[in-house]
Amino acid sequence: MTVLPAPKSRVRVLLNALLFSMSTENFILAFGRSTPVWCFGAVLGWVFISVMSANMDVLFRTKVSIEMQVRVYSARKALQFFTIPLGYLCGGLLVERVFEPFMAMPPVGSLWITLFGSGAAFLFLVIGFFGSLSCLPFRADKHIRKLEE
Repeated sequence: MTVLPAPKSRVRVLLNALLFSMSTENFILAFGRSTPVWCFGAVLGWVFISVMSANMDVLFRTKVSIEMQVRVYSARKALQFFTIPLGYLCGGLLVERVFEPFMAMPPVGSLWITLFGSGAAFLFLVIGFFGSLSCLPFRADKHIRKLEE
């Protein structure tokens, strides 16, 4: 990030990086069938998370007063990191109780098994769709675009 020129619109880069990361990583993990493909998907997704995070930090440091930065950063980190264990718990429950039983129902050779192979892969597809769809309203929000004014 230090060698790249500053973007014209940090908000646009932030929103596009999040959308790209959510869609590419999860869809590659859903349709991939080998460790190198999964590693490529994970690296590709997390590279863009770094781009998003760097631009968000610049926006926070330039738009939030110094007196409020500690509060803003602590609230952001609390919301960001307390959800990780919840995501792991929900993901495990969904794979074990919903997606694996669903994948066990169709006959061998069906479209679902051919496309995904496992309930975990199917969960990544669902996460990819919901993650990508959840990014779209933020891209249309005029208030977020005003952060750069």
